[in-house]
Amino acid sequence: MAVLHKKEEKIQAVLGRLPKKYTDEQFVEMFIKLYSKDWGKIKSAYIKQSQDKEPGAVINMPKPEVYLRQILSTYLQQDHAPKAVEMKEEPVIEVKKTKAPAKKNPEAAGQNQAVEKKAKTAVKKTTIKK
Repeated sequence: MAVLHKKEEKIQAVLGRLPKKYTDEQFVEMFIKLYSKDWGKIKSAYIKQSQDKEPGAVINMPKPEVYLRQILSTYLQQDHAPKAVEMKEEPVIEVKKTKAPAKKNPEAAGQNQAVEKKAKTAVKKTTIKK
């Protein structure tokens, strides 16, 4: 069972309140301020494991401060940077003008003009790189 639920959301909230250059200690302090109940759960889980252990047994959970540093480190190692938006210019397709006799097919002349207008007003499209 996880000790801390919705880790990513909470880490993002804490990082949002910290300056760009922060220390692990500042992260832990801000986490405690924002999520004191979760901090209490982390500490109680650690205490419970350390009390329930048999002599010579290893405690699986690190100390609470170390635990927070580890989840921060894991979060930062994963790719959580905002996805870059790249501008990509689409090639403009030129349409050759065809002379359609106006008397025989007046609708074809209107369609050619519409296609030419679309080709002239081609716009740069944005794509999101994933």
